Amino acid sequence: MILFILSFIISTVASIVGLGGGVFYVPLLVLGFGMETQKAVSTSLLAMSFTTVSATLAYAKQRRINYKVGVLLDLLDVPGSMVGVYLTTIVDSKTLACLFGAFLLIISFQLFRKVGKLGEVLEMETKTGKLTVKIVYLALFASFTSGVVAGMLGAGGGTVDETIMVLGMGMPVKVAAATSVFGMALTNTAAVILHFQVGNIVPLNYAIPIVAGGLCGSQLGPRISRKLEEEILRKILATVFVLIALRMIAVPFI
Repeated sequence: MILFILSFIISTVASIVGLGGGVFYVPLLVLGFGMETQKAVSTSLLAMSFTTVSATLAYAKQRRINYKVGVLLDLLDVPGSMVGVYLTTIVDSKTLACLFGAFLLIISFQLFRKVGKLGEVLEMETKTGKLTVKIVYLALFASFTSGVVAGMLGAGGGTVDETIMVLGMGMPVKVAAATSVFGMALTNTAAVILHFQVGNIVPLNYAIPIVAGGLCGSQLGPRISRKLEEEILRKILATVFVLIALRMIAVPFI
């Protein structure tokens, strides 16, 4: 019951701002429930695959997904993740986590300040669904970079996509969040299949409550998001970024 409630809270907040929640699921399972890291990652991916697909369906009904950008955000994830994994052989992963956490704190400050001038020129283009050269380049850059981050840290790639869409493209958080979960729905589902193929089977006593809670939260999140003002959503996104940043910075001390 506790895992159901915690999963419900994580997925609700994550689906509101367009994140998967893996950065919270994994430490929760490892530190809170004593699960092995590999099993925790598999369980987290399973939960996120269900929640992102569920949230995508909810956002699709609201017609808030930019499908073209969402697909582009997935194209270079694999090459990026390969680079990220390679970087962990050069630089200590804990150091990389701290650096990424510091970067997220800066991004959070930008979101709180409502800095959107960088993407004002592109805002109408992302709203209308038109793909310009700038949007394609930004989306591919976000895809590759998010793959690098995911490869280095095992989570957190969605924060890069959100940053590029909101601050780089000037996309409203409501559209960026919906587009982000759509992109993650594709990659998370594929990742779950790969984990199962290598034998990382998720224990049912953990899988059932975490998936059930995630499904409920992922339906509630888009409904809450629809009623919130854009400025409030930006502040929620910035706050979540701060929490993720603190979690990353704390990695060396855990």
